[in-house]
Amino acid sequence: MRISSVIINNYKSIGTQKNALLLEDDVTALIGKNDSGKSNVLEILGAISFSHYILEDFYKFNNSFLDGELSLVVELKFTNNEINLLKEYKNIQDDITYFYFSQYREIEFKGGFSRLFDEDIELVKSISYLKKELMLYLEENYYDSMDSEFFCEVVKYINSMENINNTIWIKYKKSLNKLLYILNSYGEDYLCISEDDNFNDNMQEENKSNMAYDENRYTLIRHLEIVKSKIRKKYSMLPILYHRKSEEELQNEYQLEEVKKQIKDRRGALYKFILASEINTQEFLLAMENDDENQLEICRNKIKEKIKYNIQKKFNEFYCEENVQIKISFKKDYIKILVKTNENTTNINERSNGLRWYLNLFIDILANDIKDTNVIYLLDEPGVYLHVNAQRELLRLFYDLCKNDNQVVYSTHSPYMIDSNNIINIRAIEKDEKGHTNIYNTAYDNKLNSVSKRETLSPLVQAIGADLRFNIGPQGGKLNIVTEGITDYMYYTAMLYYFNVPEEKMPYIIPAVGAGNINVIVSILIGWGCDFKVILDYDKAGFVECEKLIENLNLKINEDIFFVNCNDTYNNKDKDIYKYAEFVETLISEEDKGKFSINYVDNKTMAAKEFYDKVKCKSVNLSDKTVNNFKKLFKIMNVI
Repeated sequence: MRISSVIINNYKSIGTQKNALLLEDDVTALIGKNDSGKSNVLEILGAISFSHYILEDFYKFNNSFLDGELSLVVELKFTNNEINLLKEYKNIQDDITYFYFSQYREIEFKGGFSRLFDEDIELVKSISYLKKELMLYLEENYYDSMDSEFFCEVVKYINSMENINNTIWIKYKKSLNKLLYILNSYGEDYLCISEDDNFNDNMQEENKSNMAYDENRYTLIRHLEIVKSKIRKKYSMLPILYHRKSEEELQNEYQLEEVKKQIKDRRGALYKFILASEINTQEFLLAMENDDENQLEICRNKIKEKIKYNIQKKFNEFYCEENVQIKISFKKDYIKILVKTNENTTNINERSNGLRWYLNLFIDILANDIKDTNVIYLLDEPGVYLHVNAQRELLRLFYDLCKNDNQVVYSTHSPYMIDSNNIINIRAIEKDEKGHTNIYNTAYDNKLNSVSKRETLSPLVQAIGADLRFNIGPQGGKLNIVTEGITDYMYYTAMLYYFNVPEEKMPYIIPAVGAGNINVIVSILIGWGCDFKVILDYDKAGFVECEKLIENLNLKINEDIFFVNCNDTYNNKDKDIYKYAEFVETLISEEDKGKFSINYVDNKTMAAKEFYDKVKCKSVNLSDKTVNNFKKLFKIMNVI
């Protein structure tokens, strides 16, 4: 599953207004001034877990200026891969799920994820059987050897099973293993075992062989195993949120004891390096301590090949500054990690901050992606130490990572970490005069503070400017289409994809944030020698801007300037223009408007976003009227 949105209530500077963050299916960028609250957003997202409670420390940081406790509402939807695997659940592709997080409460949920439990007949039958028979069986066969406290625990376990369709059972595996341990120990005295004790998933064969056959007991065991297996499979769909903060870096040297410790603890930079290389941990240890010299050499060569193939080769696909070779040197009681570039081989900690940071991030990502679940990577200001080209490659890495149903959310001040061809993935974070963080799910929200707006949007503005300059270079030649706003950008871009315009002919669309700004942008484009066209709404503001462009820049209607309805005349003095004004939304038929859940009258931006998402991936069939309206405009502009 992937996260669609998170409502954050009362965490640090985030209050109860403008506190909903929408996430893209792939990459979401957070921009904003220093101290706007971007890091706070990433922090609380990183606290979310579907396998344990949010740590108590986070609840200490509720917004001190407002009443109310810290709480979260997380909206999830199924990925396309999951939808294909869940075909027996009718219309599951339309289902969303809400998870609720707050202090002193269980993690509750409702929606599509609940259906996986409600409509699983085998699971429902197993839970029903256990609810009816488990306690009776334990009382009849174990009553004398168990205390009342344990029977209270069993009641809780049964309640957790009953609520499995609306509440996450945090310790389901430990609880069910405890019951299985008891049932599998039939005939022996039961010893009360503390909560800190662990129970293996599988009983040792020697214990099982001593058990007398008991049909009721084996039936209970079978149903417990069914419940455990079903829960594990369904919970595996829930994503892991990984907040990468100040992580430990890979060191140039590790003593044997430190290697053993990281493998045992299953943590640390070296352990992640081993995971990313897809090396068996025991094999790694054998490469350090093995009396058989031939076997030692075989293990070491095998590990070097895996590092080369699983880390080095993949890393060089996204790091284009120089070719990097990752070397490992084995000694009897320690190893060394080396990096070779341009015939120079040095210890990894002697390399530049940028290369070290990128390599450690890359290893981190590979290590996490090996897990058979979706990961949401939360990155605060990634690429600070990287050169411009390396930052662009890092952004490409993020999109590549999301091909596996992962998501990336990152904050940035750098224009080179902004994908100016996909600016709808940008969220603006701003702190108001009262010190409250506001989340704007489009960088073009009119409610952004006019005083701080320039600095907040600086990375985006610079990114667009950088790409405009780039367009007149060796890879120039693209048509620039200037529109009035972000919603125009989304509608026109979606339809260009709908018409399968090839990438080399895809126009570069620039939203001007209001008709009044168009003449300034066009002046710059003329100065830079860029090919351009302008699309205006057929309304009062559009007429005023059209006159400016004609008088000041000598542009012509239906050559350089195009009204959304393709008209070539207008009456700027018509006081009743509002009665028949036309916008990009009027190109969409009433039939097609009914195919979307958000009405543009209620929320213009979010309606455009829904249209963009669904039309771009062609998950909705548009009527001939809508298609012909856009086709007429694009044809008169010579775009298609």
